[in-house]
Amino acid sequence: MAMDAFSTIVLVAITLLLPPLLSLVVQKLRRPFPPTPPEPPTPSPLAGHLHLLRKKPLHCTLAGLAFRHGDIFSLRFCSSRVAVISSAATAQLCLGALDTGFADRPRLPSGKVLSYDWSTMGHANYGPYWRHLRRITTAEFSSPERVQHFADVQVHAARAMARRLSRVPPLAPGGRALVEIKSRLFEMIMNVILDMICTRTTCSRGDGQDEIAGGVSEEARWFMAMAEETIELSSTVWDFLPAPARWLDFGGVRRRLQRLQASRTRFLQRLIKEHRETEKGTEVTRRRMVGVLLELQKNDPKACSDQLIHSLCISTLEAGTLSSAYTIEWAMSLLLNHPDIMKKARDEIDAHIGKPKRLLEATDLPKLPYLRCIIQETLRLYPVVPLLVPRQSSVDCMVSGFHIPKGTMLLVNTFAINRDPETWEEPATFIPERFDNGRSHGKMAISFGMGRRRCPAENLGMQMVGLALGTMIQCFDWERVGTELVDMAEGSGLTLPKKVPLEARCQPRDSIVDLLSEI
Repeated sequence: MAMDAFSTIVLVAITLLLPPLLSLVVQKLRRPFPPTPPEPPTPSPLAGHLHLLRKKPLHCTLAGLAFRHGDIFSLRFCSSRVAVISSAATAQLCLGALDTGFADRPRLPSGKVLSYDWSTMGHANYGPYWRHLRRITTAEFSSPERVQHFADVQVHAARAMARRLSRVPPLAPGGRALVEIKSRLFEMIMNVILDMICTRTTCSRGDGQDEIAGGVSEEARWFMAMAEETIELSSTVWDFLPAPARWLDFGGVRRRLQRLQASRTRFLQRLIKEHRETEKGTEVTRRRMVGVLLELQKNDPKACSDQLIHSLCISTLEAGTLSSAYTIEWAMSLLLNHPDIMKKARDEIDAHIGKPKRLLEATDLPKLPYLRCIIQETLRLYPVVPLLVPRQSSVDCMVSGFHIPKGTMLLVNTFAINRDPETWEEPATFIPERFDNGRSHGKMAISFGMGRRRCPAENLGMQMVGLALGTMIQCFDWERVGTELVDMAEGSGLTLPKKVPLEARCQPRDSIVDLLSEI
């Protein structure tokens, strides 16, 4: 009897509940799903839009697609979904209100190798480990206090570069020397960052015969080539191929990655070993990042592994050197094409320094607003990372009325946003004055990113760029190699190099010659 009563209750419940449940299901099925962003036609159903990765520079290709398909559109790289953002308002939404949902990084195969199993701050997913890395980086490397603590190192490196430039033999007696800019800038910034990271007994400062020849050290050239290969191998077509195709390794990408990673690891191990040996039995007069990390490791090995030390050092070195060197090279290219703007910057420096003459100091930079405007305008036109570093959605979300599924890679086209004609007057023209006295307040120029993933070393980068560029402007008369304008064609990659490296003619200014000889 009890069983019959229970069966009757179940049947009644089903009879009463089934119709509304079926009605709800039907309504759900009839309700249209939120649309995904529009997608360009695909030449291949399997590869999708993978062919676009071969079109250089990619940010220009994507800007052209945005013109046809809108400020947000979809791509497919084989089985990977990609959303491309090309407007300030949509970027503000994704990197602002939806920042947490887009705070992860894509797990690309190249990143696994180059970031020590995604353990660098730039590759790690958002969470406790990433916050641990950012705290260490901020406290021991990029905080305003640390930046000013090492200001003398930055000044010394900028002046050493100027001294080496002044000793490059001229092409003719009494004439100007022909110099290649990027490698010299890279060496200067590499030395600054290495001095902030660790203590070394040897350093590529251009001493001895190398300095007399005005050359660039072997170490700097090697590390620059290594850093540029790292960028080249990050996020290529190989990353999106099915696993069997990657294993066959057509093009040798996997072998190059393994060879490159072994070389980077040997370099880091040498730095750490040299730091230990240099500071052994001596009083530490200046706290470096490696010393702090080794002390943390001694107290808690699990909280600070060798892998973490390698990750922090290599990501700091590679990101800081290339981005700053490229920015200064772009700025010098723009100034050579606009000598009136270079003269205005030099007049500002001369007026501030006054007499007796002295060389630029870090403390002078806040009092040189036009120099800062030049740097800001350079970063607007040629952002350090034109597509920002890719993010990935950790949840399903809605962006501008479109459904973005979990696991979608997000590309923010900073290059297109910074040149949006609806935001900027004459967007392709170099006009530093647009940043003067807060005139561009409220206009979005996201060269350093925004939100949780914003570059933590922005203050350091701006100071290094300001010191190097200001010193070059103060100390030398510059001119283009020929009568034609400097080629401003863009290279390709996650960062934004010049397609044609900058060469220029320079000569120490008469009023500065004696100061350079005293350095």
